[in-house]
Amino acid sequence: MNILIVTEVFYPENFHVNDFAKTLVAKGHHVKVMTRQPSYPFGYVYPEYKNEKHSVEKWSEIEIHRFDIVEGYKESKVKKIWNYFHYVKRGEDVIENIVNDIDLIIVYHTGPLSLALPAIYAKKKFGIPVIVWSFDIWPDTVYMYGFPRVFPISTTVNHIIRKVYRNADAVMISSKRFADTIREYAPHADITYAPNWQMQTDEQPSSLSFDKLKSNFVFTGNISKAQNLENTVRGFAKANLNNAVLNIVGDGSYLPLIKEVVNELGCENIKFHGRVPYQEIASVLKACDYLVLPLTPKAGIDKTEPFKLQSYLQSRKPIFGIIRGAGQEIIEEYGLGICCDPENIDDISLGFQRMLEMTDADKQRIGNAVESVIETRFCKEKIMQTIEALMEKVSSKGLE
Repeated sequence: MNILIVTEVFYPENFHVNDFAKTLVAKGHHVKVMTRQPSYPFGYVYPEYKNEKHSVEKWSEIEIHRFDIVEGYKESKVKKIWNYFHYVKRGEDVIENIVNDIDLIIVYHTGPLSLALPAIYAKKKFGIPVIVWSFDIWPDTVYMYGFPRVFPISTTVNHIIRKVYRNADAVMISSKRFADTIREYAPHADITYAPNWQMQTDEQPSSLSFDKLKSNFVFTGNISKAQNLENTVRGFAKANLNNAVLNIVGDGSYLPLIKEVVNELGCENIKFHGRVPYQEIASVLKACDYLVLPLTPKAGIDKTEPFKLQSYLQSRKPIFGIIRGAGQEIIEEYGLGICCDPENIDDISLGFQRMLEMTDADKQRIGNAVESVIETRFCKEKIMQTIEALMEKVSSKGLE
């Protein structure tokens, strides 16, 4: 098929959508991508790019159409909202000129659901079927990031949700918990579960090293408010584990705050290692004993199946989930580790202690369980078979 992927982010930004697009090409499809000029995570266009209204480039046999952004959108809610609407307007201008040979549009929905509106516009004008693949769930995440649930914001948000999901020919969801929310707005939506898979990278050894005389817990990734690291470090400090170290590998907006909390607690067994290259993460995870997966228990976040779980699974190590919702369900359903209440410091403290009580037999059982979940629920080939079957169904329906 000739496929257009509409997305907020794409190469050289490092996201799962890159692997998805390359996989479609490898399976014989012709792929175009419509996205904005690369700007994640800084909010400004990368130095090697220009903030052009429309530019075209090729990457891995994929034709990429980019358009300009409202720079500085990370620094201001006004600019953030302006950037959302700018995406819609500029996207509609660009999509008109690039869909003449397109059989199917796939919206790769991370962030604002409004990015799907140009695709819905193209469907209505040119009759091209649309699949929306949601990795985020509106309206929960809108309000989670601080926007008030008041008129006209709530009215606008609800209008966008209805318009997108009721006009899409099919919806794919990365978390099973998204389905109920979507059906509140589009009761007859055709919904298919298609979760993330772990991207294959050229694994490189890491220069980062851990204290081999102690048990090592590791957290990797972005350090933001959503990660709930403040409660995590408070729970670890309260456990007072002289034989264990909590290693925090990563960077982000909340790192200074977390360091302040650790200094306040006076816990010397919490170590900060900074950011490491993505290719070294697998090596870091394999070198530790236990993996820490914390998330704040807010609506929207707790419905999400954490993408971090995918990279954690590759190491076959026990997972300590300081988490509720979809992430907790997966850990407990497959027996991948232990979960605790992310808002209860005492429960977090007890959880760290319980992890250290695991026997070698427990760890072997968890390793086997990880193999099972990778080969079934998160198997890339099986997920792609599901996606291609849906693509065929939707495109055939469009020809009727």
